[in-house]
Amino acid sequence: MIILTSWTRLSLLASIGMLLVGLSFPVQSAPFQPKSVEKALEVFDSGELTDSETIKVTLNYLKKNISVEDTKNYLKLQAVICWNGFDLTDNKAIEAAIEFVNLKLASKQIAKSSETATDLKLCRAYMYQLIGKVDLALQEYNDLVHQAYLIDSPKLIADSRSLRGAMYSFQGNFAGALEDFIIAQHLYESLNLKAWAQYNLIELATSYRRFGDPQTAIKYYQQLEVQFSKQGDNDTANLMKTEIAYALEELGENSAALEKHLQSYHYWKDKSDDKSSAFQAINIAGILIKLDRVEEAEKYLSQATEFIKVSDGASYSFMRLFQAQAALHHHEMEKAHAYLNEAETAFTKIKNSRGLEQLYLVQSQAFISQQNWQQAVIALQDYIATHQALDATRQTNSTTEMRTRFNTEKVERENKQLLKIQKIKENELIILNQNKYLQLAVIILSGIIMVILSVISYKQSKKSKQLSVLASTDHLTQLPNRRSTYLKGETYFKSKESTEHPLSLILFDADNFKQINDQLGHDIGDKVLISLANISNMLMRKQDLVGRVGGEEFLIVLPNTSSEQAFNIAQRLVATVEKSNFDDIPSDLKLTISAGIATQADENSFDMLLKRADKALYSAKAAGRNCAVLSDKNSA
Repeated sequence: MIILTSWTRLSLLASIGMLLVGLSFPVQSAPFQPKSVEKALEVFDSGELTDSETIKVTLNYLKKNISVEDTKNYLKLQAVICWNGFDLTDNKAIEAAIEFVNLKLASKQIAKSSETATDLKLCRAYMYQLIGKVDLALQEYNDLVHQAYLIDSPKLIADSRSLRGAMYSFQGNFAGALEDFIIAQHLYESLNLKAWAQYNLIELATSYRRFGDPQTAIKYYQQLEVQFSKQGDNDTANLMKTEIAYALEELGENSAALEKHLQSYHYWKDKSDDKSSAFQAINIAGILIKLDRVEEAEKYLSQATEFIKVSDGASYSFMRLFQAQAALHHHEMEKAHAYLNEAETAFTKIKNSRGLEQLYLVQSQAFISQQNWQQAVIALQDYIATHQALDATRQTNSTTEMRTRFNTEKVERENKQLLKIQKIKENELIILNQNKYLQLAVIILSGIIMVILSVISYKQSKKSKQLSVLASTDHLTQLPNRRSTYLKGETYFKSKESTEHPLSLILFDADNFKQINDQLGHDIGDKVLISLANISNMLMRKQDLVGRVGGEEFLIVLPNTSSEQAFNIAQRLVATVEKSNFDDIPSDLKLTISAGIATQADENSFDMLLKRADKALYSAKAAGRNCAVLSDKNSA
C-alpha cells in the first residue's frame, strides 16, 4: 500500500506531512476576513484555516500590519510565515524555508524568545522531513520535545510530539508513535484546539492500523469522515476513505478496499486534481495486482507515471514496485529488475522497512523465474531478515503499546499540570500589557510585584521539581520507572568503575500474573506488585537499584557485582517471594517469580547486556518458572 498526498502544517500538523504531498484544500463558503492582527494570528494558531487563497490573503494582511517594534506579534508572525508562507510541494521553496529559519534564528530578537525559536526550529525539522533528511529531522524533533517541556509550552509539546509521532509511525516505531499521539491528543483537546485534535487523531488511527489493529483504526476513520463531511471539508473526508481502504487491505478485504480507493480516485478526477488522482491510481494498481488483474493495474500505473516523481518518496517507491510486479507477470525480467532497483533505492532513502519487506519478496520471485538460485536465496534472506526485524519491533512494542493505550490517567495529570503553568504565564503577560498604561502604578507597586513574582518563581521551581520526580517514578510501586532505571543502568555501564568491577543485572517478573488479575482483579494485582517491589528493595544493598520496567517486570541494577554474587542474590529473591505470605491471594494460587541474570562482559552497549538478561529470563520461564537462570556471557 502507499501513502497519499501531503498537507501543510495548517491542514495536517502531525504527519501527513512526511507522507502526503500536494493535497488541495477545501474551499470555505465565505473567505476569512481579518478583523484584527490578534484575530488573524489566533485563526492561524487554531488550525482552522484550510483554504490556500484565504491563507495567502491573511498572511499578507499580517505582514502589512505588524512592524518589528510590535515585538510580541512580530515574533508570532515569523513562525506563521515559516509554516504557511512556502509551497511545500516545491523542494526549492522548502529549501528557502530552511534558509528563512536559519536567518531568523541568527537574530538577537528571535534568540531572546525561547518559544518562537523552538517553533521555528520545529518548522525547520518538518522541512528537513519533507526533503528526505529524516535522520536530521528526527534528531531535531527529539531535541525540540525536550525543549518544549523546558519552556512549559503545552501547544509546542503537542506539536512536536505529534510531528515526531508521525515519523515514528512511518518508520515502524509504533509504541513511540502511540505515546506521542496520545499525549498530543490530550493536550490539543485540553487547549480546545479542535482542528489539531482531529488531524492528530487521524495519525493516531493510522498508527493503530500499522501496528496491526485495523479494526480500531477503521472506527476512528469512520468517525472522522463524518466529522469532516459535516464541516464541509470534503477533501479530508475523502482522505478518510483512503485510510479506511488501507485498513481494509490489512484485514485482507481487498475488494472492499478497491471500492473505497476507486471512490477516492473519482473524487480527485472530478476535481481535475491530477496529482492526487495519480496517488490513488497507485493504490488501485496495488490492489488489482493482489487480485491478479495485472492488465487493469498497468493502466492505472501508466496514468500515475506522468505525475509521480522521485521526490514523492513513498508513492514513487510503491509505483516502481508495482511496475516491477507487472513486468514480472509478463516475464520482462530486465525491466522488472530495473524497477526493483529504483524502488529499493527510494524505500531505503525514506527508511520504509515495510516497503522493503514486500520488495525483497518480489525480487526473490524474479530471480526464481530466471533460475538464478543464488540471487534468489540472497533476496529471500533479505526478506526474512527484514520480516524478522519488523516482527521483533512489533513484539517489543506490544507491551509498551498496551501500557500507553491505557495509561491515560497519568497523561491527563501531567497535561493538566502543564496547562496550569501555561495559565500562570498567560496571567503574567496580561499583567505586563496592563503595565504599559499604568507606568506610575508600576513604579509605586514594583516592590509588591517583585515579591509576587518571587513567590510565583518559587512555586514554579517547586512544581518543576515535583514534575521531575513524577517523570522518573512509577506511580504504583514508587520505584524508579523504566526510563529512569535504564538511564541509571546506562550510567553504571559507561562508568570507568564498570570496566574494573563488573556490572550485573537481574530481570525478573511475576509468574502467571495474568491469572491473578483475571481471577482476583486488578486491585489485588496492584497490591502484589507493591509487595514485590517492597521485598526486592528490602533484599538489596544500598548501592543497588530496583526499578519497575513493565507491567509485572522489574529490573535490578547491581554495580560492582560478580555473576556469582548476582546469581546468589537472584536465588535469594526467588526463594523469599515463594515463602512470602500474600494475604490477598488464595493459597492455591501461589505467587512465584522467574529471574534472568547477566553480568557485563564485552558488550558494546547497555541494551546488549539487557537483552542477555531478558534471554536468561525467558530461559527461566522455559525451565518451569520459580527459578533464576544465569546468562552465558556469549549468549545474545
